Amino acid sequence: MTEVKPGKRTRKFVGDEEQFKGRYSPHVLETLALAYRPFRFRIIALLICGFVGRILMLGNANLVSLWADPAARPDWMSDFSNQNFLQLLGGVTVVGFLFISLYRVAFSRLSAQAISHLYDEVTLRTSRLAMSFFDTQPVGRIVTRFSSDYGNVFRLFGGPLAEFFAIIFDLLAMAILIGLANPLFLGLFLLIALLQGGVYKLNQSTLRRERRALSASRSPSISHFAESAQGVTSIRVFDRVTTFFDRFEELNKQYLSRRMRTSNFLYLFGLQMGALTAVLFLSTGVLGWWLVETQQASVVSVGVAFAFIMLSAASIQMFFEWMAQFEEAMTGVERLDEYLRRSLEPGLKLPSAAKFELGHPRYLPNDEARLSRERITLRRAASLQVRNLKFRYAEDLPWVLNGVDFEIKAGEKVGIVGRTGSGKSSLIQALFRLYKIDEGEIKIENQSAATAETTSGAISGIDLGVYRRSIAYIAQEPTLFRGSLRENLDLLELSSDALLIEALERVELGGWFREQPAGLSTEIEEKGKNLSAGERQLLCMARCLLQDAPIVVMDEATSAIDPQTEDVLVKATEEFFADRTQIIIAHRLSTLIHCDRILWLQGGLVKMFDRPAVVLPMFREAELREIVT
Repeated sequence: MTEVKPGKRTRKFVGDEEQFKGRYSPHVLETLALAYRPFRFRIIALLICGFVGRILMLGNANLVSLWADPAARPDWMSDFSNQNFLQLLGGVTVVGFLFISLYRVAFSRLSAQAISHLYDEVTLRTSRLAMSFFDTQPVGRIVTRFSSDYGNVFRLFGGPLAEFFAIIFDLLAMAILIGLANPLFLGLFLLIALLQGGVYKLNQSTLRRERRALSASRSPSISHFAESAQGVTSIRVFDRVTTFFDRFEELNKQYLSRRMRTSNFLYLFGLQMGALTAVLFLSTGVLGWWLVETQQASVVSVGVAFAFIMLSAASIQMFFEWMAQFEEAMTGVERLDEYLRRSLEPGLKLPSAAKFELGHPRYLPNDEARLSRERITLRRAASLQVRNLKFRYAEDLPWVLNGVDFEIKAGEKVGIVGRTGSGKSSLIQALFRLYKIDEGEIKIENQSAATAETTSGAISGIDLGVYRRSIAYIAQEPTLFRGSLRENLDLLELSSDALLIEALERVELGGWFREQPAGLSTEIEEKGKNLSAGERQLLCMARCLLQDAPIVVMDEATSAIDPQTEDVLVKATEEFFADRTQIIIAHRLSTLIHCDRILWLQGGLVKMFDRPAVVLPMFREAELREIVT
């Protein structure tokens, strides 16, 4: 057991869930304002429309009271007949109904669009966060933000928000109409509203805390389920199904316990509001009786006021219960907002079409179009310079590359060998600039990627997107997405159908392609599950060909495929990429014999960099000594 000295900080490889406390940050309201800004004028017009509609609909009760009590009619209604009242009531009802219908439908549609924009903007920025973010965030935690938390937001803002505002309209309209019927009842209405507001304020911090805790408690069980689904083969092979099921049940019980606790607080809150509503009913009845007995109001006016009081009591309670749901939605916005405002990966920019202005760097439309066509070099191959490279995955972790220095000439074919942990994969990670480089530099054609600011604050180097597009990558595990064959081959939608088919023919998938009735529209399942391992790898090879990059990296691409497919990949390195710079990591040393040079990594350092005839025998000998030892 390692002793941890007092005061010494131990690294957490998975960061704690963000714990939000106190009031909602002003950023949350700013984010909602950004989401609704494109629709603000239409929304204001619809709110006015909805309020007028509610006034008209509820005002029918006042018209009925005037119809029933001729003495209370204003002068302009003194000659109204029964038919006039029926026509007026019918017209007011129809117009009010049309106004309310227009408000509800149009407002709900605009609100749903606004929240969809929020989701899109969070997704856009999350996809451009640094790799260290994804290293320290469990999948379940991220999934929770984009599913449960977003669901809570959309459940209120996506449509029911129109109902929430309708309740506010009702309360405002009722206050006006109650005041017109009898001002004394208006005072009682305002008093009860203040008392219920006080009850809500008394419970607000508790409800907010409980909802935040409930949101945070979702991710552990979802994360565990996702990890179990990904590793289901190993779990079954080692007969650990019960262990993983018990762990999920434990996490789920914790979540259900937290949910029950939150529900109890909400139930208690509802009881308090209901008690005040009962007090309002009693007070209204007593006041109405007293007003009639003392002849300070007519039975008709008291009846109208009493009816509105009864309606308003339910509306006031409903309003504050909706406020509790609003708190849940705001918690979801708060959690999404935390991802929305994170700093992007250094060197990355948002597309010009991004809607929210939050200080993140973004492309100008002209630059975006220009950079999409820009190449790091017009030659078929590019040189690579690595100078004194020192790299680690975090500041409190040891170096994985500790002063690596080499150069690859344009068009050269270089193999990389080394034991597990020697730094091979880390070198590829650094080559793509997926992590911060602590010291040294990596250049393609003597050009660095624009990932770090200079002392003047400006970012020097070529655009990171242009830099990365200059390197084609074929990984050990082929990466395919759910979608069409066309989408998987041409991620940027830059190639014609003829070029896509030609690429398939070159990697010997022409026969397979011709068997697909849907052609380039053939659906590829998630991770290419409807394809064989060889077909997946060959599709990635075709995608690599279409990228037309001057540098090609193959990271143990032949380790999990059949000999026939391996022959195609080897042929690709010898023929298709003969005029490119190639970097090949392979577990079969025989595939590296035809390389120009071999880079031997050991302990994060360059052990040797020479011809295969020199390096491979010495590497084999070192491997044998290691096995014997």
